[in-house]
Amino acid sequence: MTNPREKKEKKKHVVVVVLGDIGRSPRMQYHTLSLLEHGHFVTLIGYVGERLIPALEKPPSDDGAPSHTENEHSSAFSEAAEKKYHKNLRVLRMKPHMPPKRNNIMGRLLYYPLRLTSLLYCLFYTLWKELQDKTIISSPVDVVLVQNPPSVPTLLLVYLYCVWEGSWRRKRPRFVIDWHNLGYTMFESPTQQSSFLRTIILNSIQIVAKSYERILAPMADAHLTVTHAMEVWLGEHFNVHGTNVRVLYDKPPLLFRPTTIDEEHELFQRLDLEGENEQMRGWLDHHNDDDVHGDQSSKETLFTQCTIRKNERIIQRRQNRPALLISSTSWTPDEDFSVLLDALERLHTLIMNESKSTPTTSFPNILVVVTGKGPQKEYFLPLLHKFNEEHQRIKIITLWLEASDYPKLLGCATLGVCLHTSTSGLDLPMKVLDMFGCQVPVCAIGFDCLDELVKDGVNGRVFCDGVELSRQLFNLLKGYPSEVVELERYRQNIRGMTRWRENWDECARHLIVGDWE
Repeated sequence: MTNPREKKEKKKHVVVVVLGDIGRSPRMQYHTLSLLEHGHFVTLIGYVGERLIPALEKPPSDDGAPSHTENEHSSAFSEAAEKKYHKNLRVLRMKPHMPPKRNNIMGRLLYYPLRLTSLLYCLFYTLWKELQDKTIISSPVDVVLVQNPPSVPTLLLVYLYCVWEGSWRRKRPRFVIDWHNLGYTMFESPTQQSSFLRTIILNSIQIVAKSYERILAPMADAHLTVTHAMEVWLGEHFNVHGTNVRVLYDKPPLLFRPTTIDEEHELFQRLDLEGENEQMRGWLDHHNDDDVHGDQSSKETLFTQCTIRKNERIIQRRQNRPALLISSTSWTPDEDFSVLLDALERLHTLIMNESKSTPTTSFPNILVVVTGKGPQKEYFLPLLHKFNEEHQRIKIITLWLEASDYPKLLGCATLGVCLHTSTSGLDLPMKVLDMFGCQVPVCAIGFDCLDELVKDGVNGRVFCDGVELSRQLFNLLKGYPSEVVELERYRQNIRGMTRWRENWDECARHLIVGDWE
């Protein structure tokens, strides 16, 4: 007879499905890492694209391909992870066909069926063909954890796969939905300028998508949501409630932490942010650019300086360093970058007026770093270039960073700015959690349920438009870096927050694999 304790310790095979670029879905990667840390087998399915987090990314020796630039720490991290986890991890990447997307009605009527056909084929082939290859993981599938959205066709195909697996096995795989948002709200909504026909078509698509989601949601065995508001909404509208529904708030993993001064100096030397910008180079103290001792020299960065005294290397933050604002954006309409641009223009005016009226007032130069990729980025780049030419005290640059460098840059920031507005009003921006993990206060644009994360005047500020944001930035950065009482109070309130690992163990582990242990 099987020992109950041995049965409880049995390891499972969990399939994690993301109908999108896996590298840009950190929450599902964190799920994967938590499952691997508990000894389970994981198959991670998603699109080709960005690299995974260092703990999941295989080192170059595994595939023979040269890696992207990584520092020694991230390489060591990957190698250690390979020894611990990679024998239990399989990654299946899909590359669905992207039909051309046209703005006219007929173009969109053709786009959606073609796109849906491509997604159906890719996901069907991956689940019913590639997943059946037992050469890496021989264990049968016990759980399928799927990210929602997108709902179409993910929820239907995953449900059918679980039913198919259960038809010839004693027990079908557990179907778990991780609700990041509501899928139907991601479809385009008509505007006041939309034609009558376009309005009817777009509204019809949303109605069909909502009905599809409402029918399939109760068919799942368990549900995770990112907010309490979403948990309540699903119970009221999709008949999803009970003990099989749990809130799993996003929490930062341990790799998001304040950056040490040595790491900061190395990062900014490597990024060379001021390299191609003459005005930003003017922010440096040129007479201190190089400190030479014997045959050694060290270059000053915008934020740090290195001096060598008696063969001792000393790295310090510059007294007159600029304030570093970071905004991570997907460059989409639900993150309206024009709000930040408007706020920065108003902020520059406030700074110049303050300098004229009160010359003794200390106000730093400001470097705004915008990370991320998205469809509207090319539209805004010329506007950013024009802004930089016209404003001396504030500069905006865009960066796309390696997964190992992004947490380090956040850990150097003075303040974060979040422009995320939820399409449903029920989800929260994960980028704010990343910033909180690095003990960086945030100014976030307000929407329903944001108060589950950002408490105005406690761990950051909440604004409604560019005017309000400009005033908040002015008040928070005035006197930086010597006078930062309010910013430091916010940092104190952020410290000690729960991390992903503990939160996952408490809220998600039992729901995903606990019923099988």
